[in-house]
Amino acid sequence: MWRRSPSIFWGIVLVVLGILFLLGNLDINFNWNVVWPVVLIGLGVWLLVARLGPAGASADVDSAETKNGLTKAKLEVAVGSGRIEVRSADLGDQLYRTHIEHAGTAPEVRLDRTTGTVRISQRLDWFAGARRLRIATQVTDAIPWEVSCSTGAIRGDFDLSTASILGFECRTGASQVTLDLGAPKGIVPVRIEGGALTVNITRPAGAAVKVAASGGAVQLRADGSHENGIGSRDWRSPGFDSAADRYEVTVAGGALRVDISSR
Repeated sequence: MWRRSPSIFWGIVLVVLGILFLLGNLDINFNWNVVWPVVLIGLGVWLLVARLGPAGASADVDSAETKNGLTKAKLEVAVGSGRIEVRSADLGDQLYRTHIEHAGTAPEVRLDRTTGTVRISQRLDWFAGARRLRIATQVTDAIPWEVSCSTGAIRGDFDLSTASILGFECRTGASQVTLDLGAPKGIVPVRIEGGALTVNITRPAGAAVKVAASGGAVQLRADGSHENGIGSRDWRSPGFDSAADRYEVTVAGGALRVDISSR
């Protein structure tokens, strides 16, 4: 469980804060003049230990594997908060190569050749979000890819414009996600879920796309059109319904800003 969702720590923090508020609302004797300074001091100590503690030093992880006959692959990223860059490129015989800069718990990179799954994961780090994490990964554009991420708050740049994509899914926190896509082949699902999200998606001119955005406050910009409001907003490009090759995009979260454009 911990390895699959390193950002669970922040869920625990919210639960604790929720309990404190509940106790206060139940008129249980609670001196907030004492509680808040203690919380702030604890947070400050946590940040100092995260940056200056014995595990706070920076280190690197590098990994690469060859294709060895794989005809399709999947990239899974399950880490805490940080910067994630994924780009498709001509890598020759290589399937992928990745460079990770981190402090604290070292991420692991594993390839399951039976399923073609490349998994970048990180065990629970109680200082996730306060320590540096940067992942720079290249994947070969010679075979189709499915991409999935489960993260904390990230700045994610996914340039997959030269690759064939089978699907893209990202479950994240308060994040900025930029996705650059190539021409779709068949019906390609794209799903992004999170808290406060800024999502920028670019696809080739003329590529059919449908967008369904739902959240508390939604700003949807698509090829020059504007859709703002609360709840759900939808948009589809001209000719989408009759297109055999198309993207079906779903974005869900709290406050959303979604921008769909073409190049």
